[in-house]
Formats: sequence, C-alpha cells, structure tokens
Amino acid sequence: MLSKSELRARIKEEMANLDYAKKGIMDEKIRKTIYSLKEYRLANTIFTYVSKDKEVDTIDLITHSMTLGKAVCVPLTKKNDNSLEIREIEDLRDLKIGNFDILEPNGNTKSTNPEGIELFFIPGLAFGAGCERLGRGGGYFDRFLMSSKGLKVGLAYEFQIFDSLPVQKHDIKMDMIITNKRIISRV
Repeated sequence: MLSKSELRARIKEEMANLDYAKKGIMDEKIRKTIYSLKEYRLANTIFTYVSKDKEVDTIDLITHSMTLGKAVCVPLTKKNDNSLEIREIEDLRDLKIGNFDILEPNGNTKSTNPEGIELFFIPGLAFGAGCERLGRGGGYFDRFLMSSKGLKVGLAYEFQIFDSLPVQKHDIKMDMIITNKRIISRV
C-alpha cells in the first residue's frame, strides 16, 4: 500500500494532467447524481467546499442550491489553530480569495452552527472503497467533521478511488462518496 505522501503525489500529478473538457463532463455527471439524491432534495442547509483548480467543481452546486432556497455554508480556514469556521453565504459575491488562495466567505457573512447542517460535501485527494478520505494533510476537515451529525459526502473523480487507504484513528470516514461513475455508501 502506498503511503499518504505517495498517494498525495500520485493524485496531484493525475489532477495536473486532467483535461478540462473531460473534467467538465465528469463534473456534470457528479452534479446530476447529487441533484437526484433524496438527501439533497430534502436538505434545507448544506455545507460545501468552494472548488479550486481541478477539484470536483462545486460552484454550480452552490448556485443551484441557492436557487432552490437552501442555506449554503462554506468553510473559512483559521490558520492560527488549523480549524474551520462555517459561514453562510447568500451569493457568490460573498466569497473572496483567502488562505491557501481558496475562495472563502468574506467578513460580512454570518457564522453558522454546524449542528444545523444536514448534508456536507467534502473534498479529498483520494478516497477508499470503505469511505476513507485522504485530504491535503492539514487536518482541517477531520477536526471539523468529528462533531458533525449530518451526512458526509465525499466528491471525487473515479481515478481518486482506491481499494483502501492508510488511515489513522483521527481520520474521519465519509458516509458516501460520489464519483462520475458510481456512489459508494456506508449508509
């Protein structure tokens, strides 16, 4: 089994070589799957990362959710303690470039209690067939998800899925992973 650092390097290389046209087709398949989920249709409040570079795109998910009247929450990274603060946005204009050159909520957005979030869309560099998740190594999402009660859904392209991943006891598993080809579920 590859180490976490070897897996990260391998996936980052595959992401760098990902063709934008192919990425767009895969993103559309993932969105269609999300929009057909009963859990998504019934959720009043969702949490999602704001996609960057060649991550599974979430910008359409954010705007689509807002048009449906859902409350949309996104993370604000706090580098001083490697934590996430959850903020509700009402428009894409509520985002600005923040830590790690990621779009984050601006100072005019309101902080939200994560206990009210029903559905979490989580990024990852790699996922295991047992719903394990490998992030970028900062532990931001693992710490945040420890106390969350909503459904945790990892978004990934099929090439990011492995039979298993090296995990530690603090690594949080997803309840479900959606790829451009399938749904992997523990629920």
